[in-house]
Amino acid sequence: MTKPIPKMDTAELRDIAVRGGIEGAGEMDREELIDALVARPGEGAWQQDTKPADVNPNDYMYQSPDGR
Repeated sequence: MTKPIPKMDTAELRDIAVRGGIEGAGEMDREELIDALVARPGEGAWQQDTKPADVNPNDYMYQSPDGR
C-alpha cells in the first residue's frame, strides 16, 4: 500500500513528479511538489469550473462576433 502524498519524503515526491512529467520538479521544494502532485489531472484540483453551478448553457444564445 502506498503512502499518502503528504507523508512521503521529498526524494519520493520529486521522483514521482519527474516520472509524471511535471516541469521544473528538480528545482521545486517540498511544498511545491506536494501542490503540483495534488493538482494533477484526475485528482479534481487542477481545473476549476468558471461558471456558477446553477447556470444552464441552454439559456444563452450564440451571437457571432459581427453581431448578426
